[in-house]
Amino acid sequence: MKKHFCIAKIVASVWTVGLLAQTPVMAQDAASGYPNRPVRLIVSQQAGGSSDTVARLWAEHAGKAIGGSIVVENKPGAGGIIAAQQALSQPADGYTLMFGGVSQMVLNKFTYKPLPYDPEKDFTGVGMLTTVPFVLVVNPETGFKSLDDLVKYAKAHPDKLNFASAGLGNSTQLAVELLQKKLGVSMVHVPFKGEPDGVMATIGGQTQVMAPVVGTALPHIKAKKVVPLVVLAPKRLAELPDVPAANELGVKDFDYMGWSGIVTKAGTPAAIVNKLNEATKAFHNSPEVQEKLRAMMVIPMAGAASQVMEVTKRDTAAWGPTLNSLNLSSK
Repeated sequence: MKKHFCIAKIVASVWTVGLLAQTPVMAQDAASGYPNRPVRLIVSQQAGGSSDTVARLWAEHAGKAIGGSIVVENKPGAGGIIAAQQALSQPADGYTLMFGGVSQMVLNKFTYKPLPYDPEKDFTGVGMLTTVPFVLVVNPETGFKSLDDLVKYAKAHPDKLNFASAGLGNSTQLAVELLQKKLGVSMVHVPFKGEPDGVMATIGGQTQVMAPVVGTALPHIKAKKVVPLVVLAPKRLAELPDVPAANELGVKDFDYMGWSGIVTKAGTPAAIVNKLNEATKAFHNSPEVQEKLRAMMVIPMAGAASQVMEVTKRDTAAWGPTLNSLNLSSK
C-alpha cells in the first residue's frame, strides 16, 4: 500500500509541476493569436472632440502594432457610465477596450452614487496616453477680459452666469467647480453630452462660461468666438502667450487634471494586456503622433499598464475631500 501511495504522490507531483510549467506557455498562447478579429475601443465622448481624436490616433497606430484593427465606437452620455457599462458587458478577452479618462476612473465615484461600476475593481489598465491643460473661456458678449472681471460680476450677481461642461462629473465641470470654490463665486452648471456641444452653447450664449481642454478651445479662441481668461495649468502656453496661468493670479493647486488612458475589463489575460501596452509604446514613439499631439496641445503621458490604476487611486485619494465637499451627486 505504501508503495502504491508513493507512486500516486509522485505521479501527482509530476502532473502539478507539468501544469505549472505550462502556465506561462498558456498565458503566452492567449496573446499569440490575438487579435483574430477587430478590437472595439469604446469612447465616452462625442466624435470630433479632443478625446475622440486621441482615441482614434491610438486605435490607428496601436492596431497596426498588434497586427489587427481597432474600431472606435462613440457611446456618449451619463458622464461615461454608458461607455463603461458597454465595455464591462463584454468578456474579459481584450476585444473590448475603453478610453478611460479621469472622469470615468475618478470623478464618477463622487458624481454618481451609487456608481454602477467600480473603476478600481472592474477595470485593469492597459496604458496611459495623454494629459491636457484646460482654459477658462467666456462668451464675448459678457464683456469679460480677465478673470478678475468674471469674479467681480459673479460675486455681485450670484448664480446669474451659466457654465457649460461635457457632462455631469466630467473634468470640465470639476475644473470650474474647484475654481468657483477657490474664488468664492457661484455659477449655475449646465451639463452637455460632450465638449463640442458645451463649447457651441457658450459661443451661442446659452451658457457664458466653460473650461474646455485647450485643444478643443483653441480654434474658437483664434476665431474670437470665445475669450480666454486663464489657463488652468502650471504655466503659460506658447500658443496662448497673453493668457495668464492660474498660479500667476494667485489661484493655486491647478495642475494637468485631464489625463487619459486605455483600460479593459479586469481579468483580461496579462499577456494580452502586455501586448496592448507594447502597442501603446509604439503609439507614443511615433513621430507622426507626437507632431499631432503637439498641434492639439496634448501632452504625451507614457508608462506601464499598471500606471493607469496607480494614478486612479492617487487622484481618488488626493481629490476625494474636495469632491465630497462639492456634493456633485446632488447637482
